[in-house]
Amino acid sequence: MLRLSLLLVLAVLIVPLSGAAAPSGWGQIKRPKRDPAKMSAPPPAPTPPSAATARAGASSKSKGKSDGPSVSGKVAVFGFTGDGAARVQHAVVSTLRTRGLQVTTGLRPVDSAEQYREMAATLHLAAYIDGTVGGEGSQATVNVRSGITGRRIASVRFSGERNALPTDVGNGLWPRTGGQLARLCSEAAKPRKGPRRALRINAGTPIDNAVSDDSDTPAHLRNDPKPRKVDPWADEGT
Repeated sequence: MLRLSLLLVLAVLIVPLSGAAAPSGWGQIKRPKRDPAKMSAPPPAPTPPSAATARAGASSKSKGKSDGPSVSGKVAVFGFTGDGAARVQHAVVSTLRTRGLQVTTGLRPVDSAEQYREMAATLHLAAYIDGTVGGEGSQATVNVRSGITGRRIASVRFSGERNALPTDVGNGLWPRTGGQLARLCSEAAKPRKGPRRALRINAGTPIDNAVSDDSDTPAHLRNDPKPRKVDPWADEGT
């Protein structure tokens, strides 16, 4: 009876322990949940730039490479002549100022290279620019004159439609004359030599050839520039 009781007690204790479930979560690995829709969709492609933006970027890069650095200096632009000259002159002045040059438009042409040189030295000008428009507004000629020599060093011609000619001159002026204008500005910034003066020679103190009065040489034989009133030998031999 005692053994039977012990067996019943052990059976009661063992059955609940063996049938009890393990705590929830043991032996399980937590993994992030993924959305199947997101896993299957490819990443969005970058939006390409518009054609206008691409052209603007390309033109700005090409302009920056071709224009080059700014130039420091002062130039004079005379009034252009011809049909539609004012618009072409405005395009020239605007282009030069965009490049960093100081432009004066209140001067008039003079007659000779010497006068151009004197005016450039007085006003610190590096160059003079003038131009004419012909062909009923379809042709333009722009001239560049040196302020150092007073002579014309370049003459460039443009042709195109009347309405587009100022734009063509503004776009083409610097590529065709920018190097020469930059050189003239560099030369004008250097100190200029003044006019030559007459050479003067200092010969020193003149030598006095007169002999002192206490010399034994007779007075009429002395190198005396002053004439003698009395000649002591005048009566000799008479």
